[in-house]
Amino acid sequence: MPNEDQLTESPKTIALIGATRIGEQIASRALRCGLNVVIDDVSDARLQAISIHLRDVVGAQHRGAPGPQDQSDSLRSGFSFAAESPITNLSLTQSVESAIRAADFLIDTLPDDLEVKLELFTLFDKFAKPGAIFITTGSIPIDDLAGITFCPDRCVAVRLTPAPNGDECTVELVSGQQTSSHTVAACSNLFRRSLAFRGE
Repeated sequence: MPNEDQLTESPKTIALIGATRIGEQIASRALRCGLNVVIDDVSDARLQAISIHLRDVVGAQHRGAPGPQDQSDSLRSGFSFAAESPITNLSLTQSVESAIRAADFLIDTLPDDLEVKLELFTLFDKFAKPGAIFITTGSIPIDDLAGITFCPDRCVAVRLTPAPNGDECTVELVSGQQTSSHTVAACSNLFRRSLAFRGE
């Protein structure tokens, strides 16, 4: 079992399923922290919109950095990149499988729909790398989603609530019946330490 220092150093990659407002909040903080971020969405328009906004928000930090990998290479790997984006640690894809294969955290940011989320957690379970943590940001009970996986100990819910000043969010980690202490510690390190969300 990793110790706390190891948890603080990991993960290096997060996958956000859904180019949503919550996904954008998480992505902007993660990118500024130097984490690799993959965003998946079925809509190319939403992917391009979130890429442009993220470039505006965090791109200045990356000015002068080398551009993203060659487009032909990215297409072969299942990823696409915003052509003008200077953010080298941001990847966009319309393939859930491609998004989740290399991620340490798989974060569902889609609107609540039990059937869709059950299907998504089934894909997480099938394609995620060993040890990856499965997270939902919705209000569907995490036990309902964890129950269809072979790793309910690595499933957790995260509730992000805007603070009164509108600039910050507080984060609440909601464990399932079988969520492990390791999973809670890793999520706490990600959201509260690395991404600087305030805990409840």
